[in-house]
Amino acid sequence: MDIFLLRHAETESNQAGSLASGSEDTLTEYGKWQAQAIVAGLMELEIEAIFCSPYSRALDTIYPFTQAASIPVVVHPCLAEGQLVLDSFVSHEEPVYVSHSSGHLYPAENEQAGAFLRRALQAQEIISSQSASKVLVVTHGHMIRELLNNYLALPVKTRFPHDNCGLSRISVGELNTVVFINRALCSNNAV
Repeated sequence: MDIFLLRHAETESNQAGSLASGSEDTLTEYGKWQAQAIVAGLMELEIEAIFCSPYSRALDTIYPFTQAASIPVVVHPCLAEGQLVLDSFVSHEEPVYVSHSSGHLYPAENEQAGAFLRRALQAQEIISSQSASKVLVVTHGHMIRELLNNYLALPVKTRFPHDNCGLSRISVGELNTVVFINRALCSNNAV
């Protein structure tokens, strides 16, 4: 199985230099351009299934591709953004999901680090249980980092920076491997 991890396009908070943002952060005009610019590259990957965070910045990022490829999106709250957790000894706790006006479930607003880590494990279980051989996961930087650490079973948490629209591939098999397809699919220099 090949799992492609895509970070959402540029948001207002990203443009302002903020490392984390709330669930309502929207794409900038440049982010909307990025969402269009990644379509051709994603089409070449022959994606069979798409999983996405419920946050609008992730959904808006993948929308142009889903329209071009005619692939439905499975939205799951476990893929939403979470805290930066570098401590390997945080105890896991069950996440709490709440209804949102968007119609999707969101993680509770004051989520603890242990609940975020449990959500990352839930995401890994959902992704790994798919019969598709090429799965695209559209999510956030902290979730990508947790998924990479989980799939690689690293003994110490490692940071894997991804720019907006950065894409990585995890090949799952006897030995799980990661390839950074790009750290920034659409750099500011390309505009």
